[in-house]
Amino acid sequence: MSACSVALSRQGIVTVLREHKPRQHIQLILPMIDELLKQSCLSIRDIDAIGFSQGPGSFTGLRIGMGVVQGLAFGGDIQVVPVSTLQVMAQVAIDRDMLNMDGIVMPVIDARMDEVYWGIYKNNDGGAQPVCVDALNTPEQVSISGHAPGITDNIDIGVGDGWRFRDRISVQVELVDEQLVSDAEQVLGLSVDRYARGLSVVIDQIEPLYLRNQISWKKRPRLRKPTH
Repeated sequence: MSACSVALSRQGIVTVLREHKPRQHIQLILPMIDELLKQSCLSIRDIDAIGFSQGPGSFTGLRIGMGVVQGLAFGGDIQVVPVSTLQVMAQVAIDRDMLNMDGIVMPVIDARMDEVYWGIYKNNDGGAQPVCVDALNTPEQVSISGHAPGITDNIDIGVGDGWRFRDRISVQVELVDEQLVSDAEQVLGLSVDRYARGLSVVIDQIEPLYLRNQISWKKRPRLRKPTH
């Protein structure tokens, strides 16, 4: 994670704060939220809903984000609106005019353990419309066939650091941007749309979207023998 960002929409006016400081999100995020609220002369209890990236993504990153959202939502009795990280990335590409109308974008994130998170999205009137369910596979298993009916194997744009495995992914893509990442401005836009359609929920109903059924943990060895 290279950038930390928060965004607020008030009466249609969007304000965004960004900090480009790798691996400092846990120290940055709450002060940035406080600053954004102060700039807008609001308190957390004035917020209607909190939108956030539910995943897929790194275990640590999702836990940090989920912990912050839980604290704010419980403390302020606020509804939440989860959105797919891959959909957010697709929306970033669309908002940057990287994709023509009806064009297809494939976000791919390095999931470690020799796997990638990936999805397929279509530019539908300026919105990132999912074409298939987000998935987790090895690079060799990434395939449009069987996942996205009506979509050819030629993708307009590939985004995300998972495209470092381009030589192992069979899908053909015209343009790749490995540096593109999700951003709070697009999380906000997607969340506002979902909130308007009545798709907000209480925080108790939400878990991070890991896509992996099991998380493997390696137990730390004892540093010293127990005393008797």
